Amino acid sequence: MADEEDGLLAENAVAARRVRLRWLLLPGALAIAAASAALVRAWSVEPPPDAPRTASPTRAPRRPVRNYLSSFEPSCVRERRASECPGYLECVDEMSRTPWQPPNPLLTPVVEPPMCTKEVCLNWTRCHTPFRVYAYTRERVPESLKGCFPAGVPDLRTILPERSRHLVTDDPSEACLYWVELVEKRPHLCHWANLHELPYWHASSGGLPNGGGLNHVLFDTRFEFVTPELRRRRLGRAALATTTSWTSRFVPGFDVPVAIGPDNYDVALTSALVVTPPWRRKWLAAFKGSQTHPARRTIATQHDEAAGFIALSLSEGYHQCKTLPPKVKGKTALARRASHIPVERRAAQKGVSLLEADCCDKWRTAYEMYPYRDTQNASFALVIPGHGPQTFRLAEVIRQGTIPVIVGVEQWWLPYGHAPRWEEAALFVPTHVDVHADLLPRLRAIRANATRAAAMQRAALRIYDEWFSGKEAARAAALEVFRRRFEFEGFD
Repeated sequence: MADEEDGLLAENAVAARRVRLRWLLLPGALAIAAASAALVRAWSVEPPPDAPRTASPTRAPRRPVRNYLSSFEPSCVRERRASECPGYLECVDEMSRTPWQPPNPLLTPVVEPPMCTKEVCLNWTRCHTPFRVYAYTRERVPESLKGCFPAGVPDLRTILPERSRHLVTDDPSEACLYWVELVEKRPHLCHWANLHELPYWHASSGGLPNGGGLNHVLFDTRFEFVTPELRRRRLGRAALATTTSWTSRFVPGFDVPVAIGPDNYDVALTSALVVTPPWRRKWLAAFKGSQTHPARRTIATQHDEAAGFIALSLSEGYHQCKTLPPKVKGKTALARRASHIPVERRAAQKGVSLLEADCCDKWRTAYEMYPYRDTQNASFALVIPGHGPQTFRLAEVIRQGTIPVIVGVEQWWLPYGHAPRWEEAALFVPTHVDVHADLLPRLRAIRANATRAAAMQRAALRIYDEWFSGKEAARAAALEVFRRRFEFEGFD
């Protein structure tokens, strides 16, 4: 009995000590909780409006949401330079900072250029006179590659103009080059992975080590973006004949920049402009198009109707600004109607600021104040890269006898290199050209010199007839450039 009482006394003593310990720890726990709450409140307090905000080292500061209408009035561009119109530059700033970007893999920085040159990527012993090309067809490739060559597509000799058909041979042993057309819609699943299975991909190497793709030409006019990494991994030593002729991705004297044919064709307008000399045209210089390249937005800020310089562009960041119009009877037409939905509601639906939505509406109004047909009646036309370096505008303007002004010549190669003698027909300016201080005085001087202006117009028309005219002009022109380069008696 005594033992039981002693056990109960001991348990009571332990319980009492636990209670005392809890009461001793309670003030400390309350103090810690109070300090934590104060710290949280301190962090959550907003600084005063005039206090400077410091950016987080891991997150960029948020841009302010500008939920107010723009002060820009579209009619202002009729009266003064666009950059001097109230609210215009604020609209440029608002829309240029939108997180939306066009789907352009070329925005990825280039780590290093392609590792191929004409000295190591061509077996010269095969390029004897006369120059010949062997074209792969569906019947001439293994089963794994037949899907890349659609049935019913004619061979190269059939689709070439008459003047170039003699360059194609059916005997691979006498060919200097092996022609591969990239016509499949998903080349990264087809051509890139299976090119090594082409019958002469390795046989053309002449015993040279790592000679895969030697003397092969990959032809493509669909804006496929060939990166240096893709070229090293898949394309071997093959040459490119494509429209993506950025200087950082092309091998001078080896690859061939290919032109895009004209898109808009107005027979009556073209016929009238061809016989109109540059000094009798309405505008001094003009450009109108979407903002698919930063230079287009920059040059549009220097629009000046009084000076005869028409420069208009539309942002692609907002649905009312997009300039991807429908095709109407083979022509491009801006046929969209103005939206009846209030701008406040449209801004909320698209997740953009009220300022951006309003700017886009007003920019579109200003853009449509100058019909595209009217802007073509200019002495000079600015040719600016878009998603890719080549643009249909170059072919369009030289067909009309308009003198092209090549903007950003340091970034891209002109179609077919130096063969068309571009220096006789075009002017070349850097991407960040000062329009009013540098460009317009040069253009006025040329237009005032009727002899020089007429000679440049004739040169532009000649280049179009020789290198751009005809349905299959791109293939024939690329073959002619290769012939001049690699034929023993004619390379440049």
